[in-house]
Amino acid sequence: MSEQACLGGCNARYRRLRAEYDKALAAYDPLDSSQSRPAPPDLQPSYGDPWCGRCKSAIHAELAELDDLASSLAARPPLDVPGSGDEKRIGRVSGTREHKSPSPRIDDLEELSGWLRSWESAFRGGDPKARRGHLSSERTAIVDWLTDHFAAHITHPDLAADYGQEIRRWHQELSDKVRAGVVDKHLHKPCPRCSHYTLWVRDGENYVRCINDTCNRRMSREEYRDYADKAA
Repeated sequence: MSEQACLGGCNARYRRLRAEYDKALAAYDPLDSSQSRPAPPDLQPSYGDPWCGRCKSAIHAELAELDDLASSLAARPPLDVPGSGDEKRIGRVSGTREHKSPSPRIDDLEELSGWLRSWESAFRGGDPKARRGHLSSERTAIVDWLTDHFAAHITHPDLAADYGQEIRRWHQELSDKVRAGVVDKHLHKPCPRCSHYTLWVRDGENYVRCINDTCNRRMSREEYRDYADKAA
């Protein structure tokens, strides 16, 4: 694959300046003496095949993080994380369910595994493999295999552009949903140490914390329930 302007964010400024130049050039009338011919941007793009080295490193790291992000999403309490709803799904997906599950996050994880299976099959050749093993085990195995062979895949002459872009979109979508699923709740009992109403609990964590900087008391959820019952 011959080098070209990298598809990544490293060239965002170059693409913007180039678009402005093309627009100005289209509006330029050489017969109008009051106009000066637009000058092309004095900026060279970063080149890649189709990704530059910096973007390859970022995409490689994001691919490796997909399994951790998916695990964080799976660990959220049921119905806690916003689901996909009518969102447009990303890239090549096989085995998508016709009927959605009661929990949107499970649909997201199934969709991710289908997407991973399809890319694994695209690089290995042949039809997508049927689902094998437990969902999380399968996901981990495929992410590990894709990560191990990343250098060859990210320069594939036909697939590298779509592959890199879809990894970036999946990483962004999962990151957004994991962040959206983190919910802090204020507890309406005073802290047993400092007596301030500064006790908070976060979904997915097994402890209650006091956010008073001079206290910082922590207790397990069980300890808090016992404390709250006695206070009542």
